[in-house]
Amino acid sequence: MKVRVVTDKNSTEPRLTLTIPEDFPQREQLVAALAKISLTPATLPVSQHGQAVALPLTAIMFIEATGHNVAVHTPDAVYRASDSLTAIATTLPTNFQRVSKSAVVNVQRVYSLTKTLTGNLLAFQQSPKQLYVSRRYYRPLKLILEQKESSL
Repeated sequence: MKVRVVTDKNSTEPRLTLTIPEDFPQREQLVAALAKISLTPATLPVSQHGQAVALPLTAIMFIEATGHNVAVHTPDAVYRASDSLTAIATTLPTNFQRVSKSAVVNVQRVYSLTKTLTGNLLAFQQSPKQLYVSRRYYRPLKLILEQKESSL
């Protein structure tokens, strides 16, 4: 794959032109992934004790919904988000994965995934916090974590 960057002082926003073979098998997936990267925000607007905060996505361990409240967890704090979990999940980059109806996890922050009699438990790096993974989302999450491990 070749990458070429051209700067233009008259351009007001980045423009991406992709040249691929006519019979490229994963064309739609590639275009969708590139579009998601360019539309993904680097921060998430949250609040803590009434103060608005632009939280970097890299700091987030997981996001969970309880009733109408959405909590955003970092290693050392919990923030409140004003949007629904579904609305937030659609704007997140691909390293965020849904693990239950009420939770989305940052895969880069996962330390371990343990299958137990009571459920599937996620542990996080640099935090005692844990999160349950529903059976429906266990296998896709496990595959993503295995791919992450093999790429290291």
